[in-house]
Amino acid sequence: MKKIFLTLLVLVLALGASAQKHKDQQRPEKIAIGIRVGGNIDSFKYTDYPAADTLDFDAFMKRVKPMIGVNVEIPLLNGIIYVAPEVGLSVRGDSRLFENAGVDTLVSYKAKVNYLEARLPISIAISVSPNFKPYVFAAPSFGMAMPTIGPLKSEITQQSLDKGKTINNTVAVNAKNVAPYDYGLTAGAGFRFRFNFPTFSMLMKLEGGYYFGFGDTYSKYEQTGQVPAQNVQAYKISGKRLNRGPEAAITIAIPLDFHSGDDCFYWSDVYKDNKHRGMYGF
Repeated sequence: MKKIFLTLLVLVLALGASAQKHKDQQRPEKIAIGIRVGGNIDSFKYTDYPAADTLDFDAFMKRVKPMIGVNVEIPLLNGIIYVAPEVGLSVRGDSRLFENAGVDTLVSYKAKVNYLEARLPISIAISVSPNFKPYVFAAPSFGMAMPTIGPLKSEITQQSLDKGKTINNTVAVNAKNVAPYDYGLTAGAGFRFRFNFPTFSMLMKLEGGYYFGFGDTYSKYEQTGQVPAQNVQAYKISGKRLNRGPEAAITIAIPLDFHSGDDCFYWSDVYKDNKHRGMYGF
């Protein structure tokens, strides 16, 4: 995480230095198209099984799960409020360690579920300067559980960490062991940077938040006992199983406008000027 932070800091400083000579060129806020990339360390929250919440987590890097999305950011009220509808892919789930008394071994339990998510982040910004704005945000989201997508596996595994033990189970995620839909709210804060170059502007947002899942991830088959639950509760279903956890992301976006100095701007001026002189014949 330290290396990632230092890399982002160097990137921000480098872009700031490149755009420094254009700092006085104030440009109005425009609709922007961007890509958001990040990660989360979600885990399952059991509402009626406190023993599960006391289990140890697996190693940190084994818990990090990716997120990626594309969005359209719409500024409102002169850049005080931003609305950014987004569609993307988020991997959620859990990674815990528990003792299997029957086999007398420590077991690693992992659940990774791919969700196709639609999010609607709404941000309120504080204008420290035209090119730097801290902000707070809330992002309601709705996700649909998806099967394995390329290298992103959607599966539940239980594997013994002791040599000579035989627990090694892997099941694909489907409607029998995970609810088909999830919904929740991410709330947090971030920093918004705008870099003005001769021919274009670029936005960068760094943000962190916490995801509050409200949808029960147990499938109806688990709840009715038709299918044994593949989780650390040893097949006991009680209450709800919710996705919860911190997440962080970086967004890079390009505003949809032309500025003086780019080819389209000059072509437009030349065309308008010569049209009146009859050079194009129409």
